Amino acid sequence: MFGSLGSESTRLRAPGVGQCVVFAALASPLGAQDSVLVVPDAPACAACSLEISAVVELGDREGPGIVGGPNMVGETARVARSHDGDYYVAAAFGDGRLLRFSPDGVFQDGIGRAGEGPGEYILPVLLAGSADDLTILDVVPFRLTTIRGGEVATTSLPVRGHTWAVLADGRHIYSGLSYEREGAGQPLHLYDVASGRVTRSFGGEGVRVDPGPRRGRARLSVAAAADGNIWVARENRYRIDKWSPDGDHIKRIERDASWFRPWEDWPGSDYEVRPLPVILGVGDWGNDLLMVVVKLADADWRPIQPTRILQGHEMLFPEEEEEIYDTVIEVLDIRSGTVLARTRVDAKVRGLVGQDGFHSFAEHSELGEPKIVVWSVALSGYSR
Repeated sequence: MFGSLGSESTRLRAPGVGQCVVFAALASPLGAQDSVLVVPDAPACAACSLEISAVVELGDREGPGIVGGPNMVGETARVARSHDGDYYVAAAFGDGRLLRFSPDGVFQDGIGRAGEGPGEYILPVLLAGSADDLTILDVVPFRLTTIRGGEVATTSLPVRGHTWAVLADGRHIYSGLSYEREGAGQPLHLYDVASGRVTRSFGGEGVRVDPGPRRGRARLSVAAAADGNIWVARENRYRIDKWSPDGDHIKRIERDASWFRPWEDWPGSDYEVRPLPVILGVGDWGNDLLMVVVKLADADWRPIQPTRILQGHEMLFPEEEEEIYDTVIEVLDIRSGTVLARTRVDAKVRGLVGQDGFHSFAEHSELGEPKIVVWSVALSGYSR
């Protein structure tokens, strides 16, 4: 079904083992001034390959370092790495703490507690910083907390988003819904931390903002570009746009990939109906190299029956999800308009970590204690 993708498969193995803001993408013509780069499917670098390796495991079997499981609100715990190399991930849902692990995966401490006051969280995510200079987003109420030298300040954001990124100049970009009149109908919102305001909303050409349930509709993901601009990827088609923080459309990348069939409506439960491909995100490596991570149906996908019931809902173990999903990772050269290298891994990738990594879930034992595995992606055999 996927042509050459079928033979390019890597099985990942770890060592030792509310309401969302969503978008429906609509076709929209580009103006004559816009640049469209069509990238063919065949890799152009015969000597290039992608090396995937496990970097670290996060999450203890017991005690205060137990991480949130794969069925948390928002589907997954989001892993972020601080400027000084530590990893941050939320504890079990309802715990309220943001857990800090050393670069080699040793639990250090937990930040905050459950609640809605200053320094309290429901589902915290690290946005930026290190040590005692942190910026934390609480995903459920969508509040921003800064910790500077022990001083804690919390503010409600005038947006509610699904994805976000911190730009090189410290401003935030959120893909979501703005509560301010000026941002109505626009999917991208530039937020200035110093003033506490959205300074610009844009990107609305051909995109409908929909505040309803996520399932069945497509979303956008955002990432910081190495040159200070913004990458915006559509979940439901292999199309990636570059925008400036001023709201100018700079470039569009269209992938000519027969294995990625664009879609509008989700067909049903992934364990009953073959899941469609989804762009999880992009990472800008600089030097005109762009990593793209795509979740899609396992090469040997078949319907399965979930074996776990949690609060009346059918849930899958991470091992069962590997029977449903594969992940394609490829690196594009956006200067030449080519695919340099591609690999297919036999696992469900949950999200990106930094610019050159991703994470997946595994379990410590048959008891189902979750652990997070962080992987790195490296390109070998390439020279410009």
